[in-house]
Amino acid sequence: MISLRHMRRVRYRSSRVSWQSGTNNSKGTLTTFVSRQYATTPIPRRISLAALRRQGLKRSNRHYHDASLSVIPLRYLRILVSNHGTPLLLEVIAPHSTREDDDNTPRILAFSAALKEEGLLSRIIQWCHDFIHSLWEAIQVVLRVSGIAIRMSPLMILSPAAYLTSQVTQNDNNAVSELAWSYFMHVVQHLGPGYVKLCQWVATRRDIFPKVVCDRLSRLHDKGYPHSLQESERILRQAFGDDYDTKLHLERVIGCGSAAQVYQATLMNNNSNNNNHDGSTSSPVAVKILHPGFSRLIEKDLWLLDTVSKWLHEWAPEGSPIQMMNLPRAVQNFGDNLRRQADLTLEGDNLIQFRRNFYGQDEEEGQASSAIFFPQPKPGWVTSNVLVEDLVENATPIAEFLQDNTELGLQTRKDLAGPLLRAFLKMVFQDNFVHSDIHPGNVLIQTTTTEAADNHNLLERLWHQFRKTEADDATTPTTVTKRTIVFLDAGIVTSLDDNDRRNLKDLFRAVILNEGYEAGRLMVERAKYERCSQTEGGVEAFATGVGDIVAEFHDRRKSGLTLGAVRIGSLLGQVLDLCRVHGVEIDPSMASIVISTLVLEGLGRSLEPTLNLMDCAIPFVLGRGKV
Repeated sequence: MISLRHMRRVRYRSSRVSWQSGTNNSKGTLTTFVSRQYATTPIPRRISLAALRRQGLKRSNRHYHDASLSVIPLRYLRILVSNHGTPLLLEVIAPHSTREDDDNTPRILAFSAALKEEGLLSRIIQWCHDFIHSLWEAIQVVLRVSGIAIRMSPLMILSPAAYLTSQVTQNDNNAVSELAWSYFMHVVQHLGPGYVKLCQWVATRRDIFPKVVCDRLSRLHDKGYPHSLQESERILRQAFGDDYDTKLHLERVIGCGSAAQVYQATLMNNNSNNNNHDGSTSSPVAVKILHPGFSRLIEKDLWLLDTVSKWLHEWAPEGSPIQMMNLPRAVQNFGDNLRRQADLTLEGDNLIQFRRNFYGQDEEEGQASSAIFFPQPKPGWVTSNVLVEDLVENATPIAEFLQDNTELGLQTRKDLAGPLLRAFLKMVFQDNFVHSDIHPGNVLIQTTTTEAADNHNLLERLWHQFRKTEADDATTPTTVTKRTIVFLDAGIVTSLDDNDRRNLKDLFRAVILNEGYEAGRLMVERAKYERCSQTEGGVEAFATGVGDIVAEFHDRRKSGLTLGAVRIGSLLGQVLDLCRVHGVEIDPSMASIVISTLVLEGLGRSLEPTLNLMDCAIPFVLGRGKV
């Protein structure tokens, strides 16, 4: 007879094995169906639930945090036990991922057939071990807080001085403000990846934070300090074994961010069936490796941010701007996004899904969306810390094309603007699978040159060869240049639920039909959390505000203005700012898509000022858009 009981601490007795993707009752191996991250994680001979949490699950209040997935509420975690009290199964009863292939079936986290309860002495030793571990973590947090406070201390003088100067001069961009913001940016760059990512995330949440703060933080670049080649080789050995270098040869660093660095490398195809199209047995690849200790460092920073946000929320006056920001919920959302970046298997899965969305089930480039490319992960070469994927050769950042003002350069930019915007609109309205880390550094343009096709028969070619002149040689093209838009860093993707998809489509339809007031009322009615209905006339004020924004946009568009003057991204940004003022909470996924729209619109405006994003969006809103 098996029954559900509350979780209790137990000790697992098992041989030193690796976590496998299947149960083995006779040998007592531990099994996981949660994440492939654990597939190569060795477990100790004696492991308690506390140690299990330290490997991947972190307990915080009433939640267990999986470092590679999302937050699992504690109420969904149970142990199945037999009548004599021997725990058999730790089960996740609720789904914990938003990917489309997940269903509502339970997820088995760990299983063992050889379980014994620990004795009194073992429990005392374990308690002492846990206490020392917790004390050491507390000391590390205190040291971390002290270091941050020392680095930030000059802002205690610069910030008030900047505020007073702004009030006196009526100018927010005065010299003192510039100095304060420059120093703040410098400090953030040196605090670590967690704080860089936090500031970048704050810049995307215009529904929570003031516009001036978001504008400033949007300039923060994701730069990192490269780790050594020896560290990279150690991580590769842990991921693929000591003989990895017989198949994978690192060459040089081609990129470095706050979370990972990227190498150019060569992958050997030992199996003749895996040869490339040109018959070679090797292929150039890009190897993305997380910085050592990245996951551990961000967990400590997230714990600190969570503690501070809860303290500020609890002590802030009722109805104050700090309470309206709902900082604990914002930090939880940020933590979920950051943890996804700490598991490169998720990025590999996202790339595969993007390729299916754009190329079809057969994943053949050059069919439905030949103007768009996503690198393909190499099977068997993806772990939580390492991602090996196609190397994009002959590619340059899209920002370099913005500096070419020649006639040919302007035409090239015009040719790129349409496919770029339509690809993003396809992600939003057709696939509901949106790349949420789009910026000029993550968009490359790959240039390939092929010989021009000759459709003439042999006699015509001979006659043309006999009659042609030097002028003909100068004007007849012998090659064709093709440019493909490449999207990189797909670790963060966004999918809207049915309610938010309906809100987004209704907002676009409102702009098209000039029905902003009705769209505003629907946003309040569908909001998961809002305060404006608690204030007399609050709903009316919010709906009227949305109506005014849409009416102004509609009038400007009808006057025939171009994308440079009529900006749908600006409209969406104003709506988010209105949500912040009136306390209408927008789902973080929708806010992320709005910010991505702002970025894409900015790129489109730089590439082709006469292109109107709304005109591109109408077919996709109606369900008939094509890249």
